[in-house]
Formats: sequence, C-alpha cells, structure tokens
Amino acid sequence: MALDNARKKEILETVKHLRVTDIRDGMDWVGLHHFGTVSPEIRPLWRTKAAGFALTARHIPTNRQVPTMTPQDYTKWAYEYWYGQVFKNDMPEHINDTTFLVVDTCNTPTPAVGSMDSMIWAALGARGVLTNGGTRDSDETLEQKAIPIWSRWIVQPMYQGRVEWGGHSMPVEIGGQRINPDDLIVADGDGAIVVPEDVIDDVLKYAIQESENDKIARGHLFDALGIPRSESTESKFDVPAHPFELSHEDMVRMIKRSF
Repeated sequence: MALDNARKKEILETVKHLRVTDIRDGMDWVGLHHFGTVSPEIRPLWRTKAAGFALTARHIPTNRQVPTMTPQDYTKWAYEYWYGQVFKNDMPEHINDTTFLVVDTCNTPTPAVGSMDSMIWAALGARGVLTNGGTRDSDETLEQKAIPIWSRWIVQPMYQGRVEWGGHSMPVEIGGQRINPDDLIVADGDGAIVVPEDVIDDVLKYAIQESENDKIARGHLFDALGIPRSESTESKFDVPAHPFELSHEDMVRMIKRSF
C-alpha cells in the first residue's frame, strides 16, 4: 500500500536523526547487502544532508538533428520547439514537501539541474535532487544552495539538441541502483542510498539500533580523547539497549587506558 503524506513525514522525521551509514547498516540487517548504495561517482555538490521520497524522471538522448538556422531562428526553435514540445512536461505539478527528485539522464553529460531549476524545485517544496547526470551553473547553485544536489558531473550544456523529456514516475537507474517512485532516498556527505518502499520500517528499526549503539561507543571515545561531546553522541530514540552494547569498562579494556 502506498504511503500517505502524513506517514511519509513521520518517516522523514525519524530519518533526519540518521546518517547514510546508519541506513546502510539497516539494509544489511535485513539482508540487502548488495542493494541500495548509489555509486560513489555521484557526490554532493556541497557537504549537506537530505531525505525524501523519489519522484523519478528520465531524460533520453535525442536522435533529432538540429537544423541549420540563424541565431535569431535558433532562439525561437529552442524555446518554442524544444522546450515547448520536445521537453514539455508537468513534473512540477507532482512535487511536494516530501519529494526527492531523481533524474536519470541515461548517463549523458547533460544537466539534470541548474541554478534556476534548483530554485523552482525548492520553492515547490522538494527536499533534494539525485542524478546520474550533471549540475549546471554550479557557481550560482553553490552560492544560493536552494536545494541539496547529488550529481555525477558538473556540466555546461542546455537540453536542446541533446536530450528529450522521457517521462516521470517510472523506474530509473541511478548509480547502479534501481529506483522506483516513492522509494526512500537518504543522502549526505557519504553519498546516497535508496530504500525500497516495502522494507522501510524494518530498515529503520535496525538503522536506529546500530546508530544508538554507535553513539554510546563514540561518546566513550570522545571522553577518552578529551573531545567535548557533541550532538552526534546524543541519543535520539527510546529503544531497547543493544545486545552488544560497549560499556565504559569495555572501552577501557579495548584502548588499554582509563579515562
């Protein structure tokens, strides 16, 4: 059964306290070791974090020949023909405040997002963009930071004469992973991971288990190294103790010194 918007927001409220590595652990715990992790070629434009539910789209390489014409005619051709017909789409109508845009450019070095797109999508409520294509206008996009972006390339071209609109809300492939509409996308400085909709609850259960145990162990190490504890060591969930929780005494034995 498809998740309603209220349930999606509950899930995203949980996920905001988890790292991509925690989600990776949760995927492992349910037996999906070789699924979910998007290729490390696809990286954040800046260090940030985002999560949302996939609204997928596809840009298809074109075989349409660009006609010979004057620059003035080219302007009309680009905006009336390419953007008005070949690339015309209604995707903005499907964006809401749980959306993570996932754009498959079929591995063409063309833009999935530029400075204007990023601001439009942010204004519509989208939480992030994941693409195997490129980011264009990257200096401006970095300056405004309207929406978090994970992309394969930094690119220069526009769409016309290169890719056609291939539709939205279908399965796509990004960085070696199949992504279906409404799969959960979590992304941070360690890259992006996709969680199939039907295993989200189980994945989050074990992601939380491992995250909470990690916070306890890291807290002990902060103390041992004289590092002031931070929010990264604070418990966020009221869950049973980990069956293999490392105690203060365990850590003293492990590092062979008291603190």
